[in-house]
Amino acid sequence: MLRIVILGIMSILTAISASASSIKPETDAEWETFLTAIAQVESSGRDSIVHKDTNGRYSYGCLQIQAPYLADSGLGYTLPEMTERAKAFAVAKAYLTRYGRSYERRTGKTATYEVLSRIHNGGPRGAERAATEKYWTKVKANLH
Repeated sequence: MLRIVILGIMSILTAISASASSIKPETDAEWETFLTAIAQVESSGRDSIVHKDTNGRYSYGCLQIQAPYLADSGLGYTLPEMTERAKAFAVAKAYLTRYGRSYERRTGKTATYEVLSRIHNGGPRGAERAATEKYWTKVKANLH
């Protein structure tokens, strides 16, 4: 009986530990998985895509990065370089880290995968916009 109880407690602790570590991306592998899920939603994972929206703005690469997003990342890449996955992922990680921290300072809450997805989609305060909720649902479906 004691063995069953101990195994049960160990299972619960493992589950808690796993869920706690998956609150937001921290390791390079977690960022890779997360940004790959966003890329699936944005471009079906196509790196070389360039899209012009109805307002005449261009979005580049698998993450569909636009000029203001690139500038806010603080990295010195050009828009055409956003068709290179590694550079696009570096830009997204820098941007999302910056605005994720801003979100945490402002709200006192953790910048979770959901929050970061919604910031990617809706800008620095995208996590607070109802319009980004469906976007998170799509990203979450692609997280494996």
